[in-house]
Amino acid sequence: MNDVPSIVTLELSSIPENLTLVRGMLGGVAELLAMDPELLDDLKTAVSEAANNVVMHAYGGEPGPLKIKLYVTDDGVEVIVRDEGIGMAALSTAEDRQQGVGMPVMQALAERADFRAGESGGTEVRMLFGAERDGRPMFGSPVPPAPEDGWTERLSGDALISISPVTLLPAVLGRLARALAATARFSLDRFSDVYLVTDSISAHAVRAATSERMGFSLEAAPRRIELTIGPFEIGSTDALVGDRSGSKSPLVLLSDELSSEPDGDGSELLRVVMIDHRR
Repeated sequence: MNDVPSIVTLELSSIPENLTLVRGMLGGVAELLAMDPELLDDLKTAVSEAANNVVMHAYGGEPGPLKIKLYVTDDGVEVIVRDEGIGMAALSTAEDRQQGVGMPVMQALAERADFRAGESGGTEVRMLFGAERDGRPMFGSPVPPAPEDGWTERLSGDALISISPVTLLPAVLGRLARALAATARFSLDRFSDVYLVTDSISAHAVRAATSERMGFSLEAAPRRIELTIGPFEIGSTDALVGDRSGSKSPLVLLSDELSSEPDGDGSELLRVVMIDHRR
C-alpha cells in the first residue's frame, strides 16, 4: 500500500503523554471517513499498543523518536509504527521481542501484522485493517492524498504532522491541539478557546492552502501551546486579522501571539501562541 502517499504522518517523542495524540489522530481520520466504530476501536487498541511499547521498550525508558504513518485505500487502512531504538537484535529471540511489544494483540485485531527491523535500525510494525468485514464496508471512499512533500522537515515541536487532504485538517488539528492544551493544564475557559482558534485556522486552510497537503507542529509548555502551520498562499493570512468593519476574528481575539512569515517557497506559514494567564 506504500505506493500511495500517506494521509497522515505523525512524528512524536516517545513519552506516555503523547499517546493521547496518537488516539486523537485516529479519531480525526475516523470522523472524515465515517469509519465503523468497530474498526476504530481495533485501530486505537492496536496502534496504541505498538506506540506504548515504543515508549516502554525502544529507548530503555528514555524518550526517543516515534513515527506513525497512516495509509487509506479502497483495500483497507495500513498503519506503520516506527522507532529508532534498540531494535530486534538487542533481544535474544524474535519470539521474546514479539511478546514484549504485544504482537498477539495486534495480530488478533489486524488482518495482517508484521514485525521487522527498520531499514536504518530500530523496529517497524506494519498493521493492515481490511476495508470490509462480513461484506460490510468499514469506512467511506477515501479522497486521494497529495504527494508527500517533506514540508514538515522545516518545523520543530512536540508533534509534527503532515496531512492530506486538507479536509482532514479540522478533525485532526482540533483533537491534537486540545490534547496538548490538557497536558499544558489549561483552565476550562481557556481550553474552550482552543476549539475556536483551531476551527478558525482550519476554515482558513480549506480556502487558502497552497495544495491538498499541509503540515503543522505543536509544542506545549505549562499553560502555553504553540502552533505553526502551512503552507498558505502569500498574503492570505492577512484575512485572519479582521474584516473591513474593523471587527476581529476569534483567532486575533484569543491568541496571545499571532504572526505569519514567508517560508521561502512562495508561500507562508502561520504561527499562533495561546497562553492561560490564570494564577
